[in-house]
Amino acid sequence: MNMDHWRQCGQAVDAAGLRGRVCYGGLDLSSTTDVTALVLVFPPQVDDDLVQVLCRFWIPEESMHERVHRDRVPYDVWVRQGYITATPGNVVDYAYVLAQIDEDMQAYGLDEIAFDRWGATKIQTDLTELGGPDFMVQFGQGFASMSGPMKELEKLVLQHRLAHGNNPVLTWMADNLVARYDPAGNIKPDKEKSREKIDGMVALIMGLDRALRHTGGGRSI
Repeated sequence: MNMDHWRQCGQAVDAAGLRGRVCYGGLDLSSTTDVTALVLVFPPQVDDDLVQVLCRFWIPEESMHERVHRDRVPYDVWVRQGYITATPGNVVDYAYVLAQIDEDMQAYGLDEIAFDRWGATKIQTDLTELGGPDFMVQFGQGFASMSGPMKELEKLVLQHRLAHGNNPVLTWMADNLVARYDPAGNIKPDKEKSREKIDGMVALIMGLDRALRHTGGGRSI
């Protein structure tokens, strides 16, 4: 990720002003002991060329302070600032995730959530009951699924058409992101090579894919 251009995409995102707008989500559950990320992607309207994003992050409270010292990442500061929710216990409590998604469904036109089915059976069932049979969309993590929306994300950043509101957690994850290429030039996020957590960027790419499919026919928006 070109971080100079990323920082120029820090336009404010007014969550209240987006109420009622159609959006598409990407949910990266990772493991229950790690960071869980939900990113909502709001396609541009006629009078607005920006793709706006809202982020939600969760982390287990019990392991947070150990990770602050071990990884030298200010999770505790981000929790105090409201960018991350620390859930009680040593694993992410998915009840908090469900409650937030329910709240977002009331506030926005949340049409779909893309997710990696690995480890998501229980919450997938709960969210399907919440949003209906077409609400949750399984999303592969390989080149075929990831390459198109990841290249579109790069284009949006270089054109300064993405608005991320200077979310410090997402910005940290953007700086961590490393791409893996296949011989055909397709790309996907490389979690093994990335320096630290990239869950929010994976969620952003998945949410962007759903937005592309609904508003751009799989092409640029």
